[in-house]
Amino acid sequence: MKNEHNSKPHHESESRELHPHIWIGSLADYNAGRLHGEWLDAAVDSIDLQAAVNRILASSHEPDAEEWGIFDYDDFGDFQVGEYEALDQVAAVAQGIVKYGPAFASWAEIHDGNPDMLAQFEDCFMGTYESPAAWAREVIEGSDIEVTLDREIPADLRAYIQFDYDGFAYDARLSGDIHIEDAPAGSVWIFRVI
Repeated sequence: MKNEHNSKPHHESESRELHPHIWIGSLADYNAGRLHGEWLDAAVDSIDLQAAVNRILASSHEPDAEEWGIFDYDDFGDFQVGEYEALDQVAAVAQGIVKYGPAFASWAEIHDGNPDMLAQFEDCFMGTYESPAAWAREVIEGSDIEVTLDREIPADLRAYIQFDYDGFAYDARLSGDIHIEDAPAGSVWIFRVI
């Protein structure tokens, strides 16, 4: 039996907002022994990022400055920005992080920044939970399983019969229905697998 987990996302506020930035520098200047570049807001359109790269290269001390790299980055959460990452991908991930928070950064890292998967975040993010069992409890609450157990099991035995929320979450993960990632403060992010 396939588990259907169609509960609405449970979103807890994240501890702090992220403002993704990248430091782009000229490779020609770097190879000549100096740093030439600047920190850029990464959560802008990729066309704006490319214009900033062009401006950085045009102001280089090296006459043949044509190549650039992302030498540092900040506030991308779990997402690891590569030195030669495509600007459209960096911008898409950064914009998602600003809009959705750190859970999006984790989602982007899981899927290597794949644009098709980034677009699926809203459909797949089920929420931030204290534990996988807390997610399972929320999913199961809508099914009235506890009411059914109370009704069908004699009162003197009911204390011994409990729904295994941990087991339900474990089986949902094992069957490929959900993906669980660690979140800040000991909580977890739950993603629906598509």
